[in-house]
Amino acid sequence: MRYGSASLCAFFLACGGSPVADAGLDASGSDTPSLDAPLDAGPVIGERYGAPGPHPVGNARAVMADRTGARSLPVELWYPAVEAARDVAEAGQPLAAFEAGGPNEARMEELVEGAPPSCVRATVRSALGAPALDAPALLPVVVFSHCHACTRFDVAEVSERLASHGIVVAAPDHVGNTVWDEPPAMVGTEFLAVRVSDVASVLDRLLDPGASELPEDLRGRLDPARAAVMGHSFGAATTGPLVVADDRFVAALAIAAPAFVLGAVDPADVTIPYLFLLAEEDGSIGAGGNNLLRRDFMSLDTPAWLVEVPGAGHWSFSDIAGLGGTFTAGCAALDGRFPYPDNVAMRELAADVAAGFFAAELLGDPEGEAFLGTGLAGRAAVTRRN
Repeated sequence: MRYGSASLCAFFLACGGSPVADAGLDASGSDTPSLDAPLDAGPVIGERYGAPGPHPVGNARAVMADRTGARSLPVELWYPAVEAARDVAEAGQPLAAFEAGGPNEARMEELVEGAPPSCVRATVRSALGAPALDAPALLPVVVFSHCHACTRFDVAEVSERLASHGIVVAAPDHVGNTVWDEPPAMVGTEFLAVRVSDVASVLDRLLDPGASELPEDLRGRLDPARAAVMGHSFGAATTGPLVVADDRFVAALAIAAPAFVLGAVDPADVTIPYLFLLAEEDGSIGAGGNNLLRRDFMSLDTPAWLVEVPGAGHWSFSDIAGLGGTFTAGCAALDGRFPYPDNVAMRELAADVAAGFFAAELLGDPEGEAFLGTGLAGRAAVTRRN
């Protein structure tokens, strides 16, 4: 079963409305597919995934060429760092420092200065340039794909949480479709193919022990058998075609958008575990988009999770909600359509979800899966299939 895509591009734009296109669903959600019964709350197992892990977080910046050599991609890296970096990591660095020394530095400072502090955290918790954890085992890695006209640090707090539990995160700027591009590339299958190539190209470089653009202490340290992908909005739609085309990815997490509506993806071709994180008050993709996201979940024959968060908006889980007065859906200070929940709590919830899921799929820890079943009680509705 392939989903139509031509008129679904609007789902990933920062606008209201609820287009339903070829979905066969009405915007009220009355034809929402029936779901397996949500898991009953019980004793919380694996509580450590609901908090930062044992490692301080380092981060670094690299520039990577894509496979064609025609694209130069800024890439942010988060990774478990040595214990000596803990004080610096916990003191953190300004969010604006992600663009320090580059052509977007002044604009980034303006965006952060103009953002509501209730939505945007001004300080991130990582130590720039800290030495990576020296451990004998190879480290698992997640490549992140950001939303339409967004940035590589779209989900920086989620990335920090994963790194604190021993998982490296690499996030490229999809050049041409970032907040810095005026105008950004259109949402659609043409740029989707570029995004898929970007993510695959970044994984190529991460797994190459001779990749000189990587910090020296991460070269040859990443496990080719434990690579996953995570995406937000247009990035979520990037995950579907990617994992069908590239069998190196062993798990995927789609945030606030369906994964299979673009790129003519047949869910029957998906062979890996998936988690879908749904914002119930998503003012960007609307009720129709959320119904498609639920349909994605129901269509898989692989292990799949659906986490539905009441009150959450499209950017509730993101570090850029309300940045510069944009990315409003999810920032209560800027969007009066709905009293969105506290952004700090929403980012923490997203970090909990990602940590539990990737602990199960990349660290092989059954307590990660158990945490998804019990650790989100009262905050989200969690459904498990297969």
